[in-house]
Formats: sequence, C-alpha cells, structure tokens
Amino acid sequence: MRFNQFDRKAGKYTGKRWTYRLESPAHAIGDAIAVDKHRFLVIERDGGQGETARFKRIYLADTRDRNGDGAMDKTLVADLMDLANPRKLGGFGTTFTFPFQTIEDVVLLDDRTLAVLNDNNFPFSSGRTAGKADDNEFITVRLGERLHADPRAFF
Repeated sequence: MRFNQFDRKAGKYTGKRWTYRLESPAHAIGDAIAVDKHRFLVIERDGGQGETARFKRIYLADTRDRNGDGAMDKTLVADLMDLANPRKLGGFGTTFTFPFQTIEDVVLLDDRTLAVLNDNNFPFSSGRTAGKADDNEFITVRLGERLHADPRAFF
C-alpha cells in the first residue's frame, strides 16, 4: 500500500510517498487518519465477517521508517478481535470482538480513546449473526498508553 503526500495549499501531490506493508496481501485498509505530522492510525482488516473474521487491527504507522526497512514502522494499537471487556458490556464475555468486514472509520476522541465504526452495507453484511443483516455499530477503545497526538487530530 502506498501513502502519498498531498499539499493542500498548492492543491497537488508532492511526489513524496511511503510504503505501508500489510500483514497479508489479502488484507485491506479500512481507514487511515493522521495523528500528527509523521504518524497515522490505520485499520487493517481481512475480508472475513462473523465466524470467518480473523484479523481486524488498528496500527500506529510512522513515516520515519526508523528501522530502515523501506516501509512505515507499525505498532499495534488495538486488536479488534481481542478487546478486553472486564465489565462484560453488551452482554459479551470478558473479551469483545468487532468481527465486521466493513470496519471503515477510526476517530481520535482524545489522546487515549478511539471511536471505531462499522458500516454495515445493509442488507449484505452479517458479522454478528450469520444470515442476519448487521446493525451499524461503533465502539470506543481506551488505549493503554497515550498517543501524544497533535491536538488538531482530535474529533
């Protein structure tokens, strides 16, 4: 996957590019939002839904390529298939999953809280119950550590 720099003032691409390396060629990016000048939150997901969903993650990707491998550095921020749910919210157990094919939005609410949204593509998706159209869902995810984001990135 390529990220291309766009100069809003000039109204054109600068020619500067970065490579984002997917964990699998079968994965897709659901969304990518800027956290600051060098970092992005990226939803990387497989095409599965419901019981076939295996990989739904949010990474913090950094354009500075500190390890020199030619790709953006990636740090796992949230595994949406294995979220802690100690209060068993929503009638789920101590682990909550977000098993949708169409996880397409991430929003930075504050320096430690993300909103993650599913577009259900009604009536075609069935992530929670096989054969039953999904509701649109959103969750908030409290991160273990601050992102130290640019305050302009908050919703």
